[in-house]
Amino acid sequence: MNQLAYHSLLRFNRRASVYVVSASLFLFMNRSVTLLAQTSPAPSQASSSSERIWDSANSDARHIADVERRLNDVTASLIQAQQVLEKSLVEIQRLRSQLDALRAQTGGMKVKAVQDSPADTSQSAVSNDASSKSDLKSLHDEQDALQAEIKQHEQIKVETVSKYPLRVTGLALFNAFANAGVVDDTKLPTLALPRNPGSSHGSVGATLGQTLLALEATGPRLGGARSSAEVSIDFFGGTSSNVYGYNSTAGLVRMRQSQMSLNWDKTTVQASFMEPLISPLSPTSYATVAQPALAGSGNLWTWSPQLRVEQRVPISDRKRIALEVGLIDPPSPGYTSIQLDNPVEASRRPGYEGRVSYHADGPDAMTPSFVFGVGAYSSHQFYNSTTRVHSWAFTGDWQIPLSKWFELTGEIYRGRALGGLGGGAYKDTLSGADVITGLTRTIGVDAVGGWSQLKVRLNSTLEANAMFGLDNALSRNFDGLILYSSSNPRQFYARNNTIVGNLIFRPKTYLIFSPEYRQILSWRYTGPVNIANVFTLTAGYQF
Repeated sequence: MNQLAYHSLLRFNRRASVYVVSASLFLFMNRSVTLLAQTSPAPSQASSSSERIWDSANSDARHIADVERRLNDVTASLIQAQQVLEKSLVEIQRLRSQLDALRAQTGGMKVKAVQDSPADTSQSAVSNDASSKSDLKSLHDEQDALQAEIKQHEQIKVETVSKYPLRVTGLALFNAFANAGVVDDTKLPTLALPRNPGSSHGSVGATLGQTLLALEATGPRLGGARSSAEVSIDFFGGTSSNVYGYNSTAGLVRMRQSQMSLNWDKTTVQASFMEPLISPLSPTSYATVAQPALAGSGNLWTWSPQLRVEQRVPISDRKRIALEVGLIDPPSPGYTSIQLDNPVEASRRPGYEGRVSYHADGPDAMTPSFVFGVGAYSSHQFYNSTTRVHSWAFTGDWQIPLSKWFELTGEIYRGRALGGLGGGAYKDTLSGADVITGLTRTIGVDAVGGWSQLKVRLNSTLEANAMFGLDNALSRNFDGLILYSSSNPRQFYARNNTIVGNLIFRPKTYLIFSPEYRQILSWRYTGPVNIANVFTLTAGYQF
């Protein structure tokens, strides 16, 4: 009877261990399959620039919720597995106690078959116990990984009054420069000046004034539209200047760009302070961030208050036409008057702008989209009752992916009185004495210009950019006028060219190193060319 009970207990021991371990393994495999299904990546879709802010914030929120749900599921599974294992260990201990009692009753009688069986049972129990512990360790490791991921998201979470997502980004930027020649601004030159005898013909320095901070917010839906806002600042606000431009080594916080958007599936309404919609592109450079590269050399970049509406018309899954119209209040550089408003504001009507563009997305996320657009701009400038100027422009822009490694971008324009947008050597008008009548005459400056850039992606961490820009205030503007000597020195310049080459190295996604060379060639309407060579070394930390 004792031997029969002994064998029964052994069989029960083996069965209980097998059942417990099988249940644990089944539970673990079931949770693993569920977690793999939950963490499978979803296909990405292309979106417009105004949709990306909303999608990025929603993606973070969905990701956090998904991670928390996964963590709760894994925690519940871990607790359940622990309970099963504890019950299994208790049952094994109980069976071992009964086995020891039976051995004591039999007085140490041993049968070889009975000797082998307990050994096999003990080894099976140890093996099952080790397997269960391994499963629990895997669950613990996954739980730790999920908790670390949640902590990372909690670290970037910013509390807001509205409780809607807010994202903080920035770029700490150090620029060291050496200017071989005389320039209008040592830290951010756009114009080469004459080299006067006895004066310094160069400069060396450094700045962190181009450091950027930005806030990106997403808000509630309004009439079916996703709402969003963005504002960025830098530290390039100057505190003192000379007749050519800013020369202070200190800077003040200034607003760079800002925008508020309502974005439907095919329509976007936006109030913004940013580049004109007729000039949506800028060359790639980390040496000139406080104002875009090739400013003053063909890039109509000047940030201005605007109200825009965009309508997207799909042609196919990857092709569309965009129609944009807007109102703009451009500045007027160099304007002095007893009026407190600029000439466009004094005309009592805003500037008008429009653009039509064709977009064709690439076959994959690594290939940039093909974009070609044409635009137009018109405004009226009021100086006094006898001097009014019609400002206008026609523009073209392109972004052509030649392959995954090469990309060609650029813009071109032709117009009048475009100084407020950054054209015509930053001149809207010219004033001087008429060579025939001797009376003061003011005319709008006719200008033509543009720029183009070739980007070469050498690998995932290194790219090279070569660019050329031209701004030409046509020489006929100066015919028949005798300019006053007290005029702003920029009034005498008719043409400005800039050639740029740089390398951008990103050893990590948040680290940037970039050497750059620029050559600036500036012509007055009479006289020789002025040349300045600019060398810049840039280090940045993006966050």
